Amino acid sequence: MKNQIIDLAGAFSLTLKDVQEYSKITDKVRAKLKRVDQLTVENKVTGFENHLWLVSSTDFGSDLDKFSKNLDEFIKEAEDRKPMDSTVRLAFIGVPPIIPNIYNLIEKKSCKVVFNEVQRQFTIPSEAEDFVQRYIDYTYPYTIWDRIKDIKEQVDLRKVDGIIHYVQSFCYRQIQDIVIRKHIDNMPILTIEGDKPLDIDNRTIIRIDSFVEMLHDKKAGKVR
Repeated sequence: MKNQIIDLAGAFSLTLKDVQEYSKITDKVRAKLKRVDQLTVENKVTGFENHLWLVSSTDFGSDLDKFSKNLDEFIKEAEDRKPMDSTVRLAFIGVPPIIPNIYNLIEKKSCKVVFNEVQRQFTIPSEAEDFVQRYIDYTYPYTIWDRIKDIKEQVDLRKVDGIIHYVQSFCYRQIQDIVIRKHIDNMPILTIEGDKPLDIDNRTIIRIDSFVEMLHDKKAGKVR
């Protein structure tokens, strides 16, 4: 990993030391993104807002200074919000969904998405002192086992009631759904598949409705 980072830096006429020094600037922005994620856990930031900010950390909107300033304004506004009412806490795992209104549909049902797995990983959440180690800790490019470990930890930490696994059509990661279900077997999981950035089809809406209703009933003690 270190050699790859050195090679990439060299392509831009930079050294590893240059990259490490600049990371001190981006680390400040990543800390703000962690605050957004924490506000999501506290029910002050919606699942879609969390998705949008965290997924944008891949390039900081192509303008780090502007991104950081807008992030400051958003955090200030979000911190002043009253926590949203929700009964069921959900996790979104898998590739970031391209269905635009799926979060809004879910969170209208007294549910709250408190964890966006891959989007969070895009922020490089590792707090390792070693710069290279942070990218080794980044789960998305590596094996499913690294992801499962991270998912289990965050599901417990965030007191999640159910998981929605989003898979993209024709993506090899679809097969990972089988492994995820086998190794996260103590948690209800709904798998939904997306193809194009269109509105949710009626079949998927019905499946989400049934899943959410089951989770509400489970929390109310109506099902085991």
